[in-house]
Amino acid sequence: MYDVLIVDDDRTSRYMLKRYKQWEGSGLTIAGEACDGKEALRKMSSRHFDLLLTDIKMPGMDGIELLKELKLLQWDICVVFLSTHSDFNYARQGIRWGVFDYMTKPIDEKILAETLKRVKEHLDNKAMIREAGEKNLMDDSLKQFYPLNGVRTLSALLLAGSPSIMEEARRVVDEIDYLPDPGAVKLMENIMIEVKEGIGSVFPWLEKVEGEVLACPAALERNKREMEGLFLEFFTRGLEVIRKYELHQTDGLVKRTCNYVIDHVESNITLDAVAREIQVSKDYIGRLFKQKTGSSFHEYVTKIKMEHAKYLIRSGCYKNYEISGKLGYRTSDYFSQLFKEYTGCTPSRFKKLPE
Repeated sequence: MYDVLIVDDDRTSRYMLKRYKQWEGSGLTIAGEACDGKEALRKMSSRHFDLLLTDIKMPGMDGIELLKELKLLQWDICVVFLSTHSDFNYARQGIRWGVFDYMTKPIDEKILAETLKRVKEHLDNKAMIREAGEKNLMDDSLKQFYPLNGVRTLSALLLAGSPSIMEEARRVVDEIDYLPDPGAVKLMENIMIEVKEGIGSVFPWLEKVEGEVLACPAALERNKREMEGLFLEFFTRGLEVIRKYELHQTDGLVKRTCNYVIDHVESNITLDAVAREIQVSKDYIGRLFKQKTGSSFHEYVTKIKMEHAKYLIRSGCYKNYEISGKLGYRTSDYFSQLFKEYTGCTPSRFKKLPE
């Protein structure tokens, strides 16, 4: 359970916010409240909070000043702004200072539920990454606990999109090499299954794009050397998927944009639609997305659609014009042109290639 501090100079607003039923089962609990930034800092100096839900405009120390102070103090806390539509320029300042997200007043119950869900996922990811960072090389006393500590480390590095995942995977192979064939093979299979389930719980919509993206090879009739190669291939593929879909991005708006695109892969996706969904201007999110990912929004949409097209082609269930229609393209010729530019071959040629 994560602890939340509500900061708002309006007592009624604080009271109403605490009464929303969306807190139930969210994994977050309201553990304190403050009337301005100064009181919030005093409370945070005496105990830890995981989420700061703060109004922007307040007397004394406002939300922007509070956020800047937190950065100067290097306090690690997730911040979500509450604002009115007239506070939009302030909200943009908050984004530049690293605010996770913001909600407009009056708060919509659906928006609150979605925001709390994203915050919970973000805090879970941070906890996993923090545990990985604190974990040193295993000594003999830790080996007996390997399945728990090792899976956490591998999952955290994979979720962070860190290239060091491969170094860790190779180290895991070395660590369990002392086990005889049946034990080592089964342990590697179990690790892959647990990591796959963990990734699936964080990104349940991944299979919507290209099916089973992280297949776990069965241990049956495999020797240790074969399984070691498959184990390393599993994490190579996992890292490729996480980075390909920008799932390692930590910026709240960029992450919401990626989630929207993937979730609407079979629709006609526009930057206008995304901007309306996340409540920022399309010019701003376009620039931010390019800055954070290195790709334009249009390039990212095309990549997601082409990856989904590869999955649909390999399924053998659809003709080209049907896939083109499912992806929101007006003509199958235009779809085929995009597909060839992305993959280097036509859809019909791709269908004949070995997987």
